[in-house]
Amino acid sequence: MTYCIGIKTQDGIVIASDSRTNAGLDNVNIYSKMFTHDVGDRTIIVVTSGNLGTSQAVFKSLEKDLNDNSGKKNLNTCEDFDQVASYVGNLNIKHSAPKGINTDTVLLGSTFIVGGQIKGKPMELFLVYPQGNYIRPADSKPYLVIGEVKYGKPILDRVITPAVSIGDASRCALISMDSTLKSDLTVGPPIDFVVYKKDELKITSQKCLNLSDEEFSKVSKEWSEGILKVFNSFPRFDWEKSQ
Repeated sequence: MTYCIGIKTQDGIVIASDSRTNAGLDNVNIYSKMFTHDVGDRTIIVVTSGNLGTSQAVFKSLEKDLNDNSGKKNLNTCEDFDQVASYVGNLNIKHSAPKGINTDTVLLGSTFIVGGQIKGKPMELFLVYPQGNYIRPADSKPYLVIGEVKYGKPILDRVITPAVSIGDASRCALISMDSTLKSDLTVGPPIDFVVYKKDELKITSQKCLNLSDEEFSKVSKEWSEGILKVFNSFPRFDWEKSQ
């Protein structure tokens, strides 16, 4: 499995994904689940969860179409992010149904988070389903998660609001990822981590973080220590005081 996060703030977008893939306890590998296109008048970031073969095929098609000079549709010809999301969705459908496979009984789809900005257009964040359709996040909760979401979602629910700063969103994304890494062995480092600031039309920061990297380990350590400090500060129950 995997875990991917996309957060949209007033100042920019934060996107993170893990890199673990596995097909059993004795077959664990590392594969980046992030695709970035940062050229000219647009910045587009894509992360994915689901069937690895489908995800790889979609990413390869994105690259192939960009290098095709025949006028074929690609990320550069999309006029807005609705078209970007629709394009990714169509590729997802195409590669989810290889010839000879009965797709009525076998699920080969992937799910994608697509975010970024095209010059003159607003920043966008979309969730693209295996069926090819897509949605934006709710205005009240401007984030999207895919994959193993149950461990990292609680901190997002508490912290991420429409008014959250891009810095706090970045720290929250790392804490969300750290919580998932600690509780789910199917999610693992390194973490692909991208920050995009509004209207810059270029990626502000892109890093591949390991557990030992200072930027990640400091947030993880202070979060753990902070939780324990608050926990230990709780008042005692009445029945405890009599002991």
